[in-house]
Amino acid sequence: MKRGIAVLLLLCLISYPFAVGGVVAEVKKKDINRATVEELVEVKGIGLKKAEAILQYIREKGRIETMEELINVKGIGKKTLNNLKGYFDVVPEDEIKKVQK
Repeated sequence: MKRGIAVLLLLCLISYPFAVGGVVAEVKKKDINRATVEELVEVKGIGLKKAEAILQYIREKGRIETMEELINVKGIGKKTLNNLKGYFDVVPEDEIKKVQK
């Protein structure tokens, strides 16, 4: 009986990384400069007002070069910025141009 439980426990420990790997898939990040309000509000800590403020900031600048620039948006702190980084990144302009060709 003890041996059976030990074998079962060992199998669970061995298979755990594979089971979790299927659940925790890497999220393909989107370009923050092309983000929509609908995409932004999916991020924890971002409501409609913050999403609109982020888009307004990006529109006024033309585009941002680093995610850290979003700290300049009212209501965006380090925690919210880290949440945003889980979903968005800055895609360099030259990479965008390569894809468009």
